[in-house]
Amino acid sequence: MNDSVGYLLDTHTFLWSFLCSDELSEKVRDILEENKNPIYVTTISFWEVAIKEQLGKFSLNGINSLLLPNIAKNYDYEILNPDAYDFITYKELPLQKNHKDPFDRMLIHLAIRKNLILLSRDHIFPQYESAGLQLLW
Repeated sequence: MNDSVGYLLDTHTFLWSFLCSDELSEKVRDILEENKNPIYVTTISFWEVAIKEQLGKFSLNGINSLLLPNIAKNYDYEILNPDAYDFITYKELPLQKNHKDPFDRMLIHLAIRKNLILLSRDHIFPQYESAGLQLLW
């Protein structure tokens, strides 16, 4: 990654970027359309989609989830593969009583660790700003 501002898409932000962009805030839509800075989607999001799809928690409106990496590339999103240190340092992210979702917490941790601005509408995420999370919606 270079020194420019980079953005990490929360899983719902990634999905909405091509399924229903009207769900995105105007700020986020502008960032995605301008595409001046690197925009990342992490393999953690692909894993989350696979698990939640298998459990029947959501559907991709007829889109085959196997196409998601190609869709990300078609939108010029860079795929971020966490490394061993990203995983082992996960324990450094403070635990919050009301937030134990491992997918969300790993996205937050990656955003902090990689100095990326997380694009998310999740109302629980602001509690991590004191830990260094840069958040935008």
